[in-house]
Amino acid sequence: MVKHDREFEILLKEFLKTEGKHFSSKEEATEVFERIYNLVDAGYEMDASLSDLVDAIDEGDMSVVDKISALRELHEENKDALERAVEFEEDVMYSDNDEDAEQMIIADVLAEYYSKAGMNEEAAKLYELMLMANPSDFHEVIDLLTLMYIRLDRESSLMDHIDCFDYEESEATLLLLSIFGINQERFDEAHYYMIKLKKLNKYVGNIFKGGFNKVLDYIVGTPDNEKDTNKEKSFEMHFAADIAKEYLTNKYHYELLEKFYREDIEKKQSLIVEGRKSVSKEDMKEDPVFKGMEKQLNKFIDVELYNKEIIECFTEKELKKLDGIGVGIIKKLKDNGVKFKEE
Repeated sequence: MVKHDREFEILLKEFLKTEGKHFSSKEEATEVFERIYNLVDAGYEMDASLSDLVDAIDEGDMSVVDKISALRELHEENKDALERAVEFEEDVMYSDNDEDAEQMIIADVLAEYYSKAGMNEEAAKLYELMLMANPSDFHEVIDLLTLMYIRLDRESSLMDHIDCFDYEESEATLLLLSIFGINQERFDEAHYYMIKLKKLNKYVGNIFKGGFNKVLDYIVGTPDNEKDTNKEKSFEMHFAADIAKEYLTNKYHYELLEKFYREDIEKKQSLIVEGRKSVSKEDMKEDPVFKGMEKQLNKFIDVELYNKEIIECFTEKELKKLDGIGVGIIKKLKDNGVKFKEE
């Protein structure tokens, strides 16, 4: 450590007394204090902001494990504003207390380190807390929480999460949902979400321009490196690609995503995906197309015939090939107004 004056030594002693418990050793605490001391132009004050301490930990040479330990201690002692906001359904964005915002910074940096360390459950819990405490100002956290649910294979949480916002306007969410479809081997869903992403932002094609060997160059690049682009739209694609980096740099995922990007999707396929996600058995009981067949609804669900629009994408011959769909059912469908696709 560089030798410092008497003031530094006095302040260091006070820092070790009040903050030393956050660190695994005196040496690490001293290193962090030295960074804080140099961050503040007029010299370190004992009431310096929590964000200065977080910056010092983040930029220090400690191991990831030790950084997590120090940040976790800080978070546990400085999360009351977040918990209060959740309890009273407030938003810390509108708080007049600077420390409330600093508590968000601690949580954000800690969640990032949890994610880096593969502690996805812990990261997800923090992102959930941050969204509840600050629902108006955390676009990035929404996408990071989506990523955590995908890593954890928590489909129910994922679906509940994306239903809370207009996910079809989020490049990162659509890309991650396409990836989740691949993970689940529901390739029609992966294709469906990729086509939605393609319609939302044409710059998704830039991910695939240079092939798999160049995708990392795209991810770390910026819109400033691209000519004749809408900078805002291009930025959103770079942001989405960075969120999904671990999957885009996996050849299996990359090649399937590229395949779905380049191929059109059949109307029937899109309707089936939408039906799978939005139509319940109770909905089908109320649908006049299934009148008189209420006891046979499971047969329709098994072959994903969720509504009249899907059924009319099939010819009569194609329907007869589906398990459980016989002549009797086809007659009832005709009686209920279904017009099959022409042969």
